[in-house]
Amino acid sequence: MKRDFYLSKVRIFGLTALLSLLIIGFIVAGIYMLADPGENVAVIVFFGAVILLLIWSLFLLGKNFMEKEANVTVSEDGLTVRGTAGPGFIPWEDIEGMLPYEVHNNELLGILLKNEADYIESLPKNKRRLAKINLKTGFPAFNIGLSNLKDKKELVNLLAEMKIPFYIPTNNKETPEQSNPPRNKNLPS
Repeated sequence: MKRDFYLSKVRIFGLTALLSLLIIGFIVAGIYMLADPGENVAVIVFFGAVILLLIWSLFLLGKNFMEKEANVTVSEDGLTVRGTAGPGFIPWEDIEGMLPYEVHNNELLGILLKNEADYIESLPKNKRRLAKINLKTGFPAFNIGLSNLKDKKELVNLLAEMKIPFYIPTNNKETPEQSNPPRNKNLPS
């Protein structure tokens, strides 16, 4: 059994189109301000910085759109998570469970590992830095972004069928409750 889960091309295309419109809008506004740059120098510099940031984001979205490889692969041996901060292959015996949560309307599935530090240290420098930032902000080092995943419901159901524990955050400061199958409002229904 091997099941691949891809990013939604429709959603990424929509985000790319929206970002393109924003870039065009900022460029038009910047050109309009260049007609009388006297008092608008700081604003023009700000618009230039925003345009560069949006172009960089557009490049990353385009890169995701052209990606042929699955973002997540579930097999008998383990879970493979690719992408910007993905650790690659994780055997099932190294996975303690999954933690569903949401940040700024982005659904995520945190991967709780038994030996997280080993995985972090084996990553390239950029991916290692992202994993450490996740930890410092109180989140799992590695996550599956469900918001842009094509068949997110199927992934969650498959993990639940495989008896992977799902941990539901509680309001108290103690350890999260374990649940299987997942029953969290942050999970796709």
